[in-house]
Amino acid sequence: MRRTWTVLGALVLVLLAAGPAAAGPPRQVSGQLTDDSVVIGAAGRQVVQQAVDRLAAERDIRLHTVLVSDFDAVPAGEWARRTAELSGLGDSDLLLAVAVGGGAYDYGWWVAEGSPLPVADVDAVLTSAVVPDLAARDWTAAVVTLAEQLRSLPETVAGPETPAAGSETAAGSGTATDSGTATDSGTATDSDAEADSDTATDTTMAMSDEAPGSTLPWSGTTTLVVLGIFAVVLVSGHLLSRRNDSSSSTR
Repeated sequence: MRRTWTVLGALVLVLLAAGPAAAGPPRQVSGQLTDDSVVIGAAGRQVVQQAVDRLAAERDIRLHTVLVSDFDAVPAGEWARRTAELSGLGDSDLLLAVAVGGGAYDYGWWVAEGSPLPVADVDAVLTSAVVPDLAARDWTAAVVTLAEQLRSLPETVAGPETPAAGSETAAGSGTATDSGTATDSGTATDSDAEADSDTATDTTMAMSDEAPGSTLPWSGTTTLVVLGIFAVVLVSGHLLSRRNDSSSSTR
């Protein structure tokens, strides 16, 4: 019996180890590609680096992309904004945050108010050109497409946005703040991504078939629940073993 409980405990530990630690709160990032979920291979990283280097050389715009399992219950636009602040990004930076876990995706982005990239144009590029790649779960193509499209945008300094907590604009964009513009964009599946790209919507969630290279999104809450179950299993096994030992002794 004791061996049975030991095996069960080991299985729980394996499940915990299998769950990705890629989800978490907004944090500081240093490189231009942060791939916690490891969904872009070595060749893809090289292609992405070439695209962002060309963007920086021609337009002096630094594109930062963060790929995580999920946003740990933080709205996508808020996650991107807070990550940009923690990373000390400025007028020449744009940050794209993508949650790639499971069969769905979610993304948010941030750009400073003083950016030479017009906010409306950036939003249009993401909605029309980048979302199809995200829906296809082609993360490398999504980043490269964004970098190439940004190079062709007109250089116009965006005016200050009026803070409006909870306001909604086209394509589900969210709150504009003093530190820049952060946008929330709803998750979509392969079948409805293109239809949703031209429609003003609130943040939505839809699930599609899981693609190769995707990871299971485990939030902090899920991890705590699994840890609780593991603790109950171990305690129950210990008490049952002591009970069996006591019964054997009395006999």
